[in-house]
This record gives sequence, structure tokens and C-alpha cells, in this order.
Amino acid sequence: MIYQVVVWGHKLYSHTHSYIHGAFVKAFQHLGYKTLWLDNTDDVSNINFENTLFLTEGQVDSGIPIRNDAYYVLHNCDMTKYREITNKLIIQVYTDDVINSHGGIPIGNGCFKTDDCLYIPWATDLLPLEIDRNIQQIFVSKPVLNFVGMMIEPWDQVKQWCEQHQIAFREIGGFSNHRVDFEENQRLIQESFMAPAVQNRWQVEKGYIPCRIFKNISYGKMGMTNSMRVNELFGNRLLYHSNVGELMRMGAEFEQRSIEEKRNILVPLMEYVRDHHTYLNRVELLLSCLRI
Repeated sequence: MIYQVVVWGHKLYSHTHSYIHGAFVKAFQHLGYKTLWLDNTDDVSNINFENTLFLTEGQVDSGIPIRNDAYYVLHNCDMTKYREITNKLIIQVYTDDVINSHGGIPIGNGCFKTDDCLYIPWATDLLPLEIDRNIQQIFVSKPVLNFVGMMIEPWDQVKQWCEQHQIAFREIGGFSNHRVDFEENQRLIQESFMAPAVQNRWQVEKGYIPCRIFKNISYGKMGMTNSMRVNELFGNRLLYHSNVGELMRMGAEFEQRSIEEKRNILVPLMEYVRDHHTYLNRVELLLSCLRI
């Protein structure tokens, strides 16, 4: 039994990973756990960490309390200081190396387990009830494609396609001074003409599953990917093409369909994300592996 949850590190907007930590905080709070979001700068001298579940990441865990009565969920951490801790779970993101090199055993919906590590994709930052609300709405898109994040090579191709087809391309966040919160990110994607989740060559070749695909679908946009592995995870029901230009053409054609046609395709995808790819699902899996 745990008394509280402490997400240690990456306060919101401090790092790309802060959005993942923020989504875990939201999920634990929704499940009724007393949840603290701390980092190395906080004064924790008066906090009782008895029977705490810590979740952290290796770039920000230098000041984390080490206790034998606590549980630890560790991502990219130096394991030296945790070697005496028995109640710990190492988590990593999924790539095909999990199967090819580590002998990962599938435990459903893109998650794999080895003797010493749990491999998961991240998830949408929405709760199931929020996805249900999106299912009931029709979002009116604009002749603009909003990209939130840091530009990588395939997004240059997306931008070029937009310029060729009179679609405004707006780059938001990333290295700019514009801090995009969860609500604004959802609104920007919902307003977009399309919401592709394109990946660079390494990610595609390694079968990496980006959280962007789960978010875009849960927000109410058709899933678009240049990764065969991502499409397979969704039962080959996404718009998929390895060529970004062809993928964009497919997306534009999809947007010409009637609202009823689009809903018939999109709603089952949204329901799949709602049921299997929220941070509630990830928390449930973490707790199961830790036997809490």
C-alpha cells in the first residue's frame, strides 16, 4: 500500500519530458492518490516520504530521497544509487529492439515486459471522460496546420506541402518563447486542417511509437503516420504512407469526406485510445508490475 505519489523532476515547461510527468500527475490525481510534483530545488525537509511511490527520470533525480520502504519507477536513470532498492521498476519507451535484442514478452497494446524492464509507449494526456466529450463534438478546422513541438526533418516536408497547397503552416513551441499548455495544444490540433504524426528515419526504422499519434486521435483528428509499426498498432486503420507527400495527399482527401463518413472511421480509433492508451492505462500497468 502506498501513502502518496511523488513525481520527481521536470516541472512543467522545463523540458519536453515535463509534459509526460504532467500527464502522470494528472492521472494519479484522478485516481485519488495524494500526488506531489517535486524537483531538486524544493525544500522537502518537512515531507514524510514513508510508503511513497516515486516516478522520476535520470536527468533530474540527483536529489530524490532513497528509502527502503518506498517504490520507484525509473526512466533512463543511473541505477547505482538504486541498487539496494527492491521495490523498483525500470521503464523504457518501446522500439523494435525490445523484441529483436531483449526478448520482450508482449503484454498488450504495444507494451512489452522483460525480466528487468517494462517497455511502453507514452500516451494521450486526456482522461477517458475527456475523450468521450471530444467524441460528441464536431471540430471545425481552419486552412492552417498547427505544429506544436520542435521541427525535425519530416516536418520540413509537411511545411513544404502546406506551402504548395495554400495551407498556412504554424510552428509553435519548440525553441520559441511560446509555452503551450495542455489545453492550448489540444485546441491548436483540433483547429488544424490535418494532424499528421510524422517521424524521422531512425524512429520509423526502430518502430518507435510517438505519443503525438495518441494525442491527435484523442483530440478528434484522424491518425496520420509514415510509420508502418504505428499503423500496425492501430490495426492498419490509420492513414499511412512511408512518403510524407503521399501521406499529406491522403489526409487532404480524407478531409473531403462527409462528416458522417469521417466519424465512422475516427470514432472507433478514439475509443481505442480511450480504452488502451491514456495515462490511466499506463499507471494501472505500473502498479500491476510493482504489485501494489
